[in-house]
Amino acid sequence: MNMSAKVKGYFKTQAIPIGVLALMILIASVLSDVFFTKINMQNLLIQQASVMVVSLGMFTCILSGGIDLSVGSNLAVASVFMASFLNHSNFGTALLGTLLICMVIGLVNGFIVSALQIAPFIVTLGMMEFARGIAYWYTGSSPVSWKQANGAAVMTFIGKGKIAGIPMLTIIMIVMILGTMFIMRETIIGRITYAIGGNEEAVKLSGINTLAWKMFPYIFSGFCCAIGGVLMTARLGLGAPTNGEELANDCIAAVVIGGASFTGGKGNISGVIIGVFILGIINNLLDLLNVSSYPQMMLKGAIIVLAVIFSTIKDKNA
Repeated sequence: MNMSAKVKGYFKTQAIPIGVLALMILIASVLSDVFFTKINMQNLLIQQASVMVVSLGMFTCILSGGIDLSVGSNLAVASVFMASFLNHSNFGTALLGTLLICMVIGLVNGFIVSALQIAPFIVTLGMMEFARGIAYWYTGSSPVSWKQANGAAVMTFIGKGKIAGIPMLTIIMIVMILGTMFIMRETIIGRITYAIGGNEEAVKLSGINTLAWKMFPYIFSGFCCAIGGVLMTARLGLGAPTNGEELANDCIAAVVIGGASFTGGKGNISGVIIGVFILGIINNLLDLLNVSSYPQMMLKGAIIVLAVIFSTIKDKNA
């Protein structure tokens, strides 16, 4: 297939998400004179960094035919442990400890889903409560500041610093996007994840142990939650057990709006990017128009339902 055919095929499959994104940009530019200012564009990118990174993990889970409802709680675990570890060690040790904890949470999710054959919805729903409980228990329900820690300078640079005028949060977000694209497009892990989501029985018949491979999306989701938690902690200046409370909804909506199928096996990273920024622009515009958070929650809920309905109809007609 030549490049022209690939481009045409891409725009055919992503026509609706791209059209919705363009429409949202147009509406935002008409309703707010502030929308296209440099500072608002930077704020939009910065605010979406954690959501984007965690959505990449959610994407791999949905692509495999599963889901991870525990991402918000796992991010909260990352947030509080990163802040706490920084107060007792250097940045590198704190980061490694945080990554390990969050990936173990993902490993537990993946093991129960794959080895015990329990529905991902149930498993990750339970982990959502368990992990949030860990965050509250560990902190005594109080936020943890890292401002006086040894690694404070590094965290401040991540949260506030820039390279060539580009915020570090945005740079890390882009690195995570490119890394995930490479894994899903160029490695056997990505190809098998697509295959399992598309037809797990066919993969089994080809001699591949799907139980082992099905664990990867949840471990990777834990990794993304750890990175997203570090970014949020760096931006806010503290780790809090309340962080990420609505994150799972945002990530699910972004992935499905971006064209991924809830039944698995279909979707791409560019669709996730589009979905995240559609939601981000909606939130940003409503904030600029001083709309309260309650209509925002109602709108997000409606978007999720509509996205799932559209995804279901599209799968049935495929």
